[in-house]
Amino acid sequence: DLGVNSLEQLCINFANEHLQCFFSQTVVAQEEEEYSQEQLAWIPISKMYSESCLDFLAAKPHGILCILDDQTSLTQGTDHTFLQKCHYHHGNSPWYTKPKLPLPVFTVKHYAGPVTYQVHKFLNKNRDQLRPEVLDIFSQSRLKVVSHIFQKAKAAYSQQRLLGAGGKGLKPQASTLVSKFQQSLQDLTSKLKRSHAFFIRCITPNPKKLSNIFDVEYVTCQLRHSGILEAIHITKEGYPVRLPFHNFLARYGLLAGRRHNCLEEREGCMAVLSHVVGNPSDLYQIGLTKVFLKEKARQLLERRWNQRQSWAIVTLQRNFRCLLRRQRLRVLQEKVTIIQAHFRGYQARKRYRRLKKTLVQFNTMILVSRLLIQRRKQCQVTTLLLGPGDVGLLEIPAELAALLQLAEGQYRAQANQITEALPPEVKVKDDVSLPPTINSYPFSSFIKSHFQKTGFPAPGQPLEHPLTYLDAEYEESALEINKLILRFIGDKDLHGWQEALLGNYIAWRGLNNVALRNEIFSQVVAQTWKNPDMEYSRRAWVLMATLLSCFAPSPALEKPLLKFVSDHGMEGYNAVCQRKILTAAQYTEIDSTLSRAYPPTQLEWTANQRRGKMVLDVHTFNEEKFSAEVESWMTGEQYAGWLLNARGCDKKPRGWSISMFTGNTWQDLLGCDFVLDLIGEME
Repeated sequence: DLGVNSLEQLCINFANEHLQCFFSQTVVAQEEEEYSQEQLAWIPISKMYSESCLDFLAAKPHGILCILDDQTSLTQGTDHTFLQKCHYHHGNSPWYTKPKLPLPVFTVKHYAGPVTYQVHKFLNKNRDQLRPEVLDIFSQSRLKVVSHIFQKAKAAYSQQRLLGAGGKGLKPQASTLVSKFQQSLQDLTSKLKRSHAFFIRCITPNPKKLSNIFDVEYVTCQLRHSGILEAIHITKEGYPVRLPFHNFLARYGLLAGRRHNCLEEREGCMAVLSHVVGNPSDLYQIGLTKVFLKEKARQLLERRWNQRQSWAIVTLQRNFRCLLRRQRLRVLQEKVTIIQAHFRGYQARKRYRRLKKTLVQFNTMILVSRLLIQRRKQCQVTTLLLGPGDVGLLEIPAELAALLQLAEGQYRAQANQITEALPPEVKVKDDVSLPPTINSYPFSSFIKSHFQKTGFPAPGQPLEHPLTYLDAEYEESALEINKLILRFIGDKDLHGWQEALLGNYIAWRGLNNVALRNEIFSQVVAQTWKNPDMEYSRRAWVLMATLLSCFAPSPALEKPLLKFVSDHGMEGYNAVCQRKILTAAQYTEIDSTLSRAYPPTQLEWTANQRRGKMVLDVHTFNEEKFSAEVESWMTGEQYAGWLLNARGCDKKPRGWSISMFTGNTWQDLLGCDFVLDLIGEME
């Protein structure tokens, strides 16, 4: 159906109707032949749509094409007289539609849909004549093929003129375009009937021929126009599902039980269908070699087959689970004695560790009490009350007291290995900056949402309860850490290695317990807030920088703490703490609980106390040596990447790391681990 349809399009659509009729007849013949081979009753199909339309177009004497030939042969015949003849003979035909307005058009209802034709130049195109002068010129051509063709055409033209010369009121009878087209179509149909025809339909998924686009309406239109839907309708009139006996029994034989194994194939199929569909039934027929089924019968068989499969699967699962449970019970019965023995041993070891810890605490209490008694004797005081500045009398954990007795020589040896150095050859890139919304997160917002009381306690005073909301199991630990922080900040007897050991012990408590980290940072902030003693305030900021070196605040505390150190940090320490918070945030975005594996190293303690930067001497395997700056939150892969970039490697290096040689052994570092944890593990 084009924008303007003329005689050419009518001929094309007539050919399509003719071929569709042949296609339908062939399908019906094949269906009838298959039913005959299987000795089944064949139900004749009523006259098809395309056959009726063909009669309307080509039947004599009043078919559309016959009327066109008749009007072509008349001297006074015109397009208008042809149209009036069509209206007269076919005005009431179901295949024909007259225009509502007096227009030179008519509409034919083809099997693929209605098409409107304009009769302008219908008769002129149907005559299809060549002038005699043209025939003479081409018949005298020097090319034998051209001359042969036009000599035949000239002879046929002369013969037609002789046959039609005696007519009265008629033009000489000539072969028209429609008659030639019909003859050619009949020849084609005769050849197709003599051959074994195969039909191939090509379906386009969309009009633009693009991939991954399926236009349902467009495909449906193609199926209807190509006659596939009509062929399906023909097949559906009978039994569309046909299965050989062997395939049918292989699929549905189990529905009849075990009895079908001792029957013949045809009897087995009959038993299955009788059991599932019923007997007799018009939903199926059984031929000589095949079972013919309606779609409803196939659906019943499939539904019953799915139910049987589900039942079989559930039965297998039930038996297999029973087998597994029995095996597991047998293993548990065999191992229950071993489990009991291990559990009793675990209880005994746990009781032993508890007794050992109690003994160490008792020994520590004796040492502390001895020192307290000596002070009491010296001061001749009967009772001793704790004052605001007397933090040296706050008790410390037993394990920390034991460490203070054992670690003096080791810390002094490590402190001697750290020296001042010249500016490094490889410096850290300064690629971090304060977030633009930092002013929207004052520390007071964290106090309102997370503190039990809105306000800081007085500097130097022990806490009666934790600052933040904690579970009951962590409250005692928070108060112990508060006493340690007060000892670190206010005990003037702490110097050098003792100060580093106590700070590392506080950091170790935060590393081992994520729930206490915000509480520790809050307690240190409380000691820095409006502290009149500059020395105590300096120690508090050293402890703050040390804690930020090994673990980061939670996401809720990160920006308020960054705002606090930026606004109220002691000179020099504000930049150090800012840098540590921002670099740590790059890793805690993925895991908010990420931290260092070990407390800060002696190198970090020295750098934090002096508000300086850290430098390591790096040796390569080609005996080169250079100094490179390092940070607390720097991984092995990041450190190695900066070193390689400094040596001229433009691409981003991946998979590189560093190793440390101590004594006679090499200690390797994973690329995702932190550089200073390698030194911390050695310390």
